[in-house]
Amino acid sequence: MHESSITSSIVDILKNIIKEKEINKILKVHFLLSPYGGIDSDSIKFYYEFLTKDDLVLKDAKLIFKKDKIKIACKSCGESFESLKLISRCIKCKGSSLSVVLPDDIKIKSIEI
Repeated sequence: MHESSITSSIVDILKNIIKEKEINKILKVHFLLSPYGGIDSDSIKFYYEFLTKDDLVLKDAKLIFKKDKIKIACKSCGESFESLKLISRCIKCKGSSLSVVLPDDIKIKSIEI
């Protein structure tokens, strides 16, 4: 049920952008989802439709979701790379001393107007 509050925050962010940039219509919103965030894109779409049903600028925008990548750096050889899944060994030196940065659960990548 946390998708409801997340979607409400997304709508607030979009309204601020609309006001700041004087946008007349948002056609698409592209999102990046963490592969481990547990956010259901269908729920986001459902709540978005409900929250924007009376807003002519936001209504009917297409929401597009893509999985974000995990950023990984090897502390042994210095290799940096991205992955859609957690790994336990460096892809270059096979070392196991890795620094892992998980992406945000959800973020707006871009907006088409």
